[in-house]
Amino acid sequence: MRRRLHLVAVILFLAVLVFDLVVWGAVPGLPEVGESIARSARSEAPLATTFITLGAILDGAVPALERFGAGLFTDALADAFPRIVENPNLAMDLVFSTRLNATHGWLKLLYWAAPVLLLASLLLWVRKPKKVSLIGRR
Repeated sequence: MRRRLHLVAVILFLAVLVFDLVVWGAVPGLPEVGESIARSARSEAPLATTFITLGAILDGAVPALERFGAGLFTDALADAFPRIVENPNLAMDLVFSTRLNATHGWLKLLYWAAPVLLLASLLLWVRKPKKVSLIGRR
């Protein structure tokens, strides 16, 4: 299993990255709060800004992904939307504040999992077992 651990980490990273791009890429299209969240992310959260920018390209290419991302983001933060409308500067604070519901907890976990899995993938790739050949080729 240790021989393939780096591949498992890379696959997990790619899966989490695609999920984050789909969900965060749908943020600007959210009615009433989308632009506030995107503006707050640009000033406070470079990782979220990256996900929003790259995810918007992916979501624009596949509208079904945009609908999925918008629905999931709305489920996660629907309770915070009225406060975001009142004070748009608090948007990222509310997104990363205490857990509002189970979906919000997963959203935050997978947001932070992407950079952690990238680092783990790189470390495991560097430390992967090397192929040992006892008999030289002629």
